[in-house]
Amino acid sequence: MAEQPAGERTEAATPERLRKARQQGQLPQSQEVPSALMLGGLLVVLALTGGWMCDWFVGQLQQSLAAATLTSKGPDALMGYLRTCGVGAMGVLAPVLVAAAAVSVFGSALVSGWSVSPQALRLRLDRLAPGNGLRNLFSSASLVKLVISLAKVVVICVIAYDFLKDRTGQCLDLRWTTAHGLVQATGKLVLGLTSRVVLAMLTVALADLLYQKWHYGRMMRMTRQEVKEERRQHEPSPEIRARIRSIQIEISRRRMLQDVRTADVVVANPTHVAVALRYDAAAMDAPTVVAKGPDLLGEKIKEIARTHGVPVVQKPELARALYAAVDVGQSVPEALFVAVAEVLAMIYRLRNRSAGITRRTGP
Repeated sequence: MAEQPAGERTEAATPERLRKARQQGQLPQSQEVPSALMLGGLLVVLALTGGWMCDWFVGQLQQSLAAATLTSKGPDALMGYLRTCGVGAMGVLAPVLVAAAAVSVFGSALVSGWSVSPQALRLRLDRLAPGNGLRNLFSSASLVKLVISLAKVVVICVIAYDFLKDRTGQCLDLRWTTAHGLVQATGKLVLGLTSRVVLAMLTVALADLLYQKWHYGRMMRMTRQEVKEERRQHEPSPEIRARIRSIQIEISRRRMLQDVRTADVVVANPTHVAVALRYDAAAMDAPTVVAKGPDLLGEKIKEIARTHGVPVVQKPELARALYAAVDVGQSVPEALFVAVAEVLAMIYRLRNRSAGITRRTGP
């Protein structure tokens, strides 16, 4: 595969890039998703409260037809009646307005997530430049919005025509019905048409949501150089990494020296290396190296061993072989197991002999 030029945006956006974009207000946006969800929410609210709203409107219609007599009682009576009607209308429309606002916010959050971007509120004069406006007007995003708007108009017209073509006579007959029947029949027609429009709008909104997510991902792509620079900014400096490494080595060395006191024997080359071994027949398949070190560290291991009564055996060849082949915490390999077993057997015999002498000379 041919190497991609470093200046091409071929790399997916990193979490840090997406976080900075969100802070600046650069988020995927879709006008279709909130609109479709708002229509769906209004349809649900109307379906749940349609009967109650229908009765209220019928009552208001009947009262308004009889309100002509209020003019003879003076302007105060008429204003009181209008005030009562206004308060009642606000109470009836409150569920619709609350549902519309809630669904609109939810639709926006569904597309771009919850985000507060104070930087997006800053005044940017470059957005007022005519060149930028013309560039945005003829961009691919504007073309997609135009296509979606035309598609919505065509879809709504087709749905409305298909729904109303067989109901023309029913609509004409409404002029002979009662007020209650007029409102009820109109509500059914509106709900039937709106439900079909909402299904179509949800389909368009889903397509637009997928496109906006895809377009936002492409817009946020990064070059390889940008990815490298971002990683370099978040990585510690060489001095800090060296300091961390030295601290880790020092902690490991202290832990290793503490394990020397639990060893059974230290195999040493008199002037170069020392290797501490421990063997527990009940818990280990083979002896384990608990500490090792060259030069001054080897001398420190031998000093700790002597302080805590751990035997130090001079076996130069075995010490060098163990030091080169086995890391701390690893078991002795089969090739060295016989030689190590001989050393451990000798240590056990010396311990048993010392224990026997102590028992014979004891009180």
